[in-house]
Amino acid sequence: MKPSKPKILHVFSNHRWTGPAEPALTLIKNLRELGWDIDFICSVKGVPKNKYNRVYETALQENIPTLSSFYMSKHKHPIKDFLDRKNLVKWVQEKEYKIIHCHLDNDHRIATEVKTSQFLIRSNYYGEGLPEKMKKYVTKTHYILEPSRLAQKNDMERFHRTDERCPIIPLAIDLQRFNPNRMLPKIKLNMPDNAIVLGIVARLQPHRKYHLLFSAIHSLIQEGWPLYLVIVGRGTRQDEVAFKPVKELELESQVIFTGYLNNDDYVAMLNILDICIYLVPGTDGTCRTVREYMAMGKPVITTKTGILPELVEHQKQGLIVNDTVEELYQAIRTLCEHEGYRKELGKNARNKAIQQFSPQYQAEKVSEIYENCLKI
Repeated sequence: MKPSKPKILHVFSNHRWTGPAEPALTLIKNLRELGWDIDFICSVKGVPKNKYNRVYETALQENIPTLSSFYMSKHKHPIKDFLDRKNLVKWVQEKEYKIIHCHLDNDHRIATEVKTSQFLIRSNYYGEGLPEKMKKYVTKTHYILEPSRLAQKNDMERFHRTDERCPIIPLAIDLQRFNPNRMLPKIKLNMPDNAIVLGIVARLQPHRKYHLLFSAIHSLIQEGWPLYLVIVGRGTRQDEVAFKPVKELELESQVIFTGYLNNDDYVAMLNILDICIYLVPGTDGTCRTVREYMAMGKPVITTKTGILPELVEHQKQGLIVNDTVEELYQAIRTLCEHEGYRKELGKNARNKAIQQFSPQYQAEKVSEIYENCLKI
């Protein structure tokens, strides 16, 4: 569709495919389909030529007009940031952007320090609200697009803002990609036909509380449940966090480590799971993995940490437990005992994902914010 609306600039200070990268590009793609004329800036200058710049390359593949003359470092850099600010002033004056939409902390800083009359919007990917260090820049920002009620509440209190200026915009999931009914690669795992397959997608780090999960499934396996655990992820402390405990509990035949998976291999692995586990948010406080579980129609066992209770409603799309071995054990056992119940929870999860995590729905909500800016 040929854009017909005023020009908008989206800025993303990274080249790595971190948690916010795909949601940011998905939003831009869908906003362009609604007619918004959007340019994109990400890290290009200064990225080593032998490094795959997935953010930039993906933007080009999606036919998103992308400016390649910016450093847009992830972290503060006095020289690079100065050059980016100077360059940004030139582009804003030349292109006459009406709105600058920021996604990460450093691009937010750079855009805020550019003395222009453009409306400034920030997408927040912190599940519990923006950090206090961003206060100086938030005061100059017209809207913060919040991923959760918790983030909205904290930002309203921390930065003395109204709910109108901190609207909740649920982050989207590619529901065509994360669709349990489409053709996916065949995944072959060495399991019996009656196996109940648990899955967790999380980096192998101490704060993700893997020890609780290992203890819970050890007890259940001792009782005779045909449980298998699939762990998708890796980490610098994976020996300490996972490999050694699994060996000590003699769970090697019941725990499968896949390492990092991407593309349809990742989606296909999610599709074979019967129950999904997510205990603690990682660096992505918006818990995108949980939304992916739900889009695939999986019941989720999770805790009361961060925004998790907003994503998964207890006994509707899954079960919410305190982070103890006993409660985790009981939740897993409940879903093992009642196959119909876990399928019902999974169906509810898929329905919620379709209703609330649609890229089109997100783009329409952001489009309304843009329209509000242009009316002022």
